[in-house]
Amino acid sequence: MKIMKKTAKFVGILLVILVLIIGFGYAFLEINPFGNKPGKPVADIERKVEIWGEEVAGNHSGSKLDDMNIKGNPNRLLATFKFIGNIVGEDYEDNEASIDTFTYVHEMEGGYEKSTYEDEPYLIPYTVSNSDSAVIVIPGGGYGFKEMDGGTTEGKDVAESLNKAGINAFVLHYRSNPYEWPIPQLDVQRAVRYLRYHANDYGIHPNKIGLIGFSAGGFQTGSFINLVQGEKMLPKNYQLDAIDAVDDQVATAAMIYPALTYRYNVPMLFASFDDKVVRNPEEREELLHKTDLSKHFRTAHIPQFIAYGTKDSAVGVKGPQEYIQSARTADADVTVIVAEGQNHGFKQQHYMREYLEWVKKAFDSSNVSLKEELKKENEK
Repeated sequence: MKIMKKTAKFVGILLVILVLIIGFGYAFLEINPFGNKPGKPVADIERKVEIWGEEVAGNHSGSKLDDMNIKGNPNRLLATFKFIGNIVGEDYEDNEASIDTFTYVHEMEGGYEKSTYEDEPYLIPYTVSNSDSAVIVIPGGGYGFKEMDGGTTEGKDVAESLNKAGINAFVLHYRSNPYEWPIPQLDVQRAVRYLRYHANDYGIHPNKIGLIGFSAGGFQTGSFINLVQGEKMLPKNYQLDAIDAVDDQVATAAMIYPALTYRYNVPMLFASFDDKVVRNPEEREELLHKTDLSKHFRTAHIPQFIAYGTKDSAVGVKGPQEYIQSARTADADVTVIVAEGQNHGFKQQHYMREYLEWVKKAFDSSNVSLKEELKKENEK
């Protein structure tokens, strides 16, 4: 019986890997898994603008390798397959080594991130003329990597679709494993503040900035608006600058095939939290509750757009459904697209047209509100 269970589990993992590769439109193959040479450059990296100042909150000169569990002489292809299979599931498994090993061979050996805690988060601007609205695009990657590191599916391709609709786009490269919560979320907060601070430079109205996140980028979006936005979570030893004083509110938030809880990706906790805490059953349960966004919904004031596939074998369907129920219970403005028969990483044809119509309408509504506010100010 035990042998049959192990065999079934192994076959299940292989199927998950297969459907994820197909579902992502071969995004995982775009990251150059063959060999350990540097990966394909980030699209339009020459445009990047670093979002932090002289000091990057949470950074230091220590070696990441001191905190990572890297096994043997890793091969990128094998590490990729193990990573994909080992971040999925409701059961706890100590998969820290496979997650850290993948991050090492892809992000660090691939040349996308440093071996020390000195990475510089950045935005890649895709601007259009005569547009006062903008969307920050947040790629996924299970916090082990970012899809934009060698791929374009959740970064440049989305930005170009926004541009065609007359909307500015900024693709965010945030810090991930082995950085821990809330560092990735603070990069989202900083990106919002950076755009609001430089709104005049880009011709953007500061109150017409939205977010769209994919997979783990969906968790970046959802956790930011529900757990981080408006909170003071910067490290105590960090010296605040002028950008930190700027409001961090956003006008819209979209989450595409999002991970909105870790309950269906329990091993992925190792990519975001201290391994000692994750290994402790009681503390792990506290983390699972803390990161279950359906339990902490507080953003009825933000119009939200959620698209998920009914055959999602990576993050499942329960997470988005539970979050949507919480949003509707709170009488929030939430638009839902159910991609029938689609797995994780489905293509733009299943959501983009509806999203663009929705976000433009949301920005137009924001514009009406802004005019009403201005009228009230003038009447005083």
